[in-house]
Amino acid sequence: MRGSFIKIICVSAAFLITCAAVATGSYFNAGLIVVVGEPSEIRIRAPRDTVNFAETQRNRDAALVLAEGLDEVFTADPGGWATVSNNLGRLRTGLEEIRVAFREEIAAYEAALIEWEELVELSEELRERAIASWQAATDAARAAGDALPPTPTFDLPPERPEFEGAALLTFAGLPVRFNEAQQNFIIDMEYENFAQMWESIISAANSVQTTEVIHSYADIMTERAVRDALRSHALDRTTDDLAEHIILSSLHPNAIPNVELNEQRFLEMANDYETVMIREGDTIVDEGDTVTREIYDILAYLDMLAPESLLDNIYPMLGVFFLVAMLFLGSLMYVKFYRKPRDMNEPMLLFTLYLLTIALVWTMSDLSFPFLPILIFPMLVSILIDRRCGVALTFPIMLICFFIVDGDMTYLMFYSASGMLFCMFSRLTTERGKSVWVGLLISVIMFALAVAVMLVSYRNEFFYDPMPMLLTAGFAAASGILTVFLCMGSLPLWETFFGVVTPVKLLDLTNPTNLLLRRLMIEAPGTYHHSLIVANLAETAAIDIGINAHAARVGGYYHDIGKLKYPHFFVENLDGDNPHDLLEPTESAQIIMSHVSYGLTLATEHRLPPFVRDIIKEHHGTTLLQYFYTKARQNGEEFDEKDFRYPFTIPQTPESACVMLADSVEAAVRSMISKIKSVDEVEKTIRSIIRGKFNDDQLAESQLSIKDIAVIEQSFFRVLKGMYHERIAYPTAKAAEKKKGIWGDER
Repeated sequence: MRGSFIKIICVSAAFLITCAAVATGSYFNAGLIVVVGEPSEIRIRAPRDTVNFAETQRNRDAALVLAEGLDEVFTADPGGWATVSNNLGRLRTGLEEIRVAFREEIAAYEAALIEWEELVELSEELRERAIASWQAATDAARAAGDALPPTPTFDLPPERPEFEGAALLTFAGLPVRFNEAQQNFIIDMEYENFAQMWESIISAANSVQTTEVIHSYADIMTERAVRDALRSHALDRTTDDLAEHIILSSLHPNAIPNVELNEQRFLEMANDYETVMIREGDTIVDEGDTVTREIYDILAYLDMLAPESLLDNIYPMLGVFFLVAMLFLGSLMYVKFYRKPRDMNEPMLLFTLYLLTIALVWTMSDLSFPFLPILIFPMLVSILIDRRCGVALTFPIMLICFFIVDGDMTYLMFYSASGMLFCMFSRLTTERGKSVWVGLLISVIMFALAVAVMLVSYRNEFFYDPMPMLLTAGFAAASGILTVFLCMGSLPLWETFFGVVTPVKLLDLTNPTNLLLRRLMIEAPGTYHHSLIVANLAETAAIDIGINAHAARVGGYYHDIGKLKYPHFFVENLDGDNPHDLLEPTESAQIIMSHVSYGLTLATEHRLPPFVRDIIKEHHGTTLLQYFYTKARQNGEEFDEKDFRYPFTIPQTPESACVMLADSVEAAVRSMISKIKSVDEVEKTIRSIIRGKFNDDQLAESQLSIKDIAVIEQSFFRVLKGMYHERIAYPTAKAAEKKKGIWGDER
């Protein structure tokens, strides 16, 4: 009741606003003294002093351009010195630690070198002694005629130690980068020189950071300021270069606009323009002169363009109002019979788009017809709601706007044809990268369409002076590409405020990097694989019966995200013992059914679109958990059948029904695949599952017809036959071939 009341309010408001727009539009406000672009029949003088707004506005715009071109004045922000000082302090500490570590490393190396030299000397001495002892033993053996002693062996002296320079490697961890020469210079500096350099660095950095305006880390003015600040510290050339490098690497941009001074300069320049006046008695337009838009505006401001009496138009208005009422009635009947809204967002979105279009057209009704923003409506309706709905509502809104802008046959031909084209081309805008090409294509078609319409309307007059008409066609082309970019650029706005899910948004939801899909892939890989197959099945069926295939695919991806809570309690994720063997059937049923509730919780937390949440809630409907129900009956337990039925809503949309059927069919075929002997059994299984859902009244509110259900059966069979055909062992006539797979490989 609340939804119906809101719809009635929206339709009534739209009708009343439409009638007001038509009544105050150009169609019923004719009878002007002059027409823009045509010569004036009389000389018109100013009845009083007034401002020439057009000339004055040009002067104001010129002054504004000059004011906007003024360079900003900046001041130095002293607040950045604390950060710079802290960074310099940490850098100095790091450098001092490196210097100390390097000296300790040098001392350790020198000690190791002395030790090595001593070991080499001792080794040499032992070797000489051994050789002398062996020589004496050899001489004695020869004199006695005994066997000669074996030749002595010697251990090689230890290798000379190498200096590793590990302390130098820690330079890479400092916030300031130093080359090899700078590193060596820092290491070799005496403590007094090092301390003096840092005093100079702190002083110069403070001076530059707090007084100079720094726009970037190394602009020419900053470098010059640093050199000037260091000049008074009398450092040698190398130390001075090193200090400059450290300061420039540590300074932070501190330029902040001087808001008060900049605003003062802007206002002074922007207000420095001349106000052009039209004095009483001055000629505004002479007889025979063309009435320009500026002249028209002046006459309107002076109240010299009197509208006709409302009584003169009362009967035509009543006729138009009745015609508008019939257009509303026809549109409402179409929406009622052929486009059932998914939720309250769609009527509100349609209401908003309609009022926005009417308001824009009414505001811009004085423009030439190629500039009117009427085409925003059919394109956005086609993208955001439904393409067939956009086509059906194109002509009614074109005819309504016809009375607002006082159109003609040229207007009707151009906008009726282009509105249909915009609805059709909206299908090509499912990817943001194609928007430019769609815009260019539409601009070309709009140019050709405008030329064709003017050839029909003006006939041979087109060839006498084609340039104005070609210019109008050019404006039509520009209006076409601008409309495409405006519609595509505004999609995030409609998605945010009305929860609309565009094809582009649906593509984003199917990205494998989505957090929920990644969690499903990692934490419940069996469910993830199952969801992919369900998405493919649902999408194929949706395409075949002519519903939103993108929505069906996204619903298939996310319908089982609730299984992330207890993934190992679901058969596709089992890896070992079945935990349900340890539970009562009622407990198992509650765990299984809880994945829907938890899925809704995750969908809400991750801000999934409403239609995805609906599919999660509806993909099991009120189905009976047959396995646990039968198990409970076999156990002789007392229970109510509703304890084993999902306590949710049966599918309310054909997309949701496709996901439900795909979910059940995929699970059934996967569980029976080892028992299936032929593809005919696959088809029978699919038919049995779908007919079971139908007989259980799970599809009663899904808007699916009997024909749609038959098409879905064939769609599922086509996909599953191609997906599981290699697992089905087809019987053959020869016994020798029974061991062969369908590709001839040994099984």
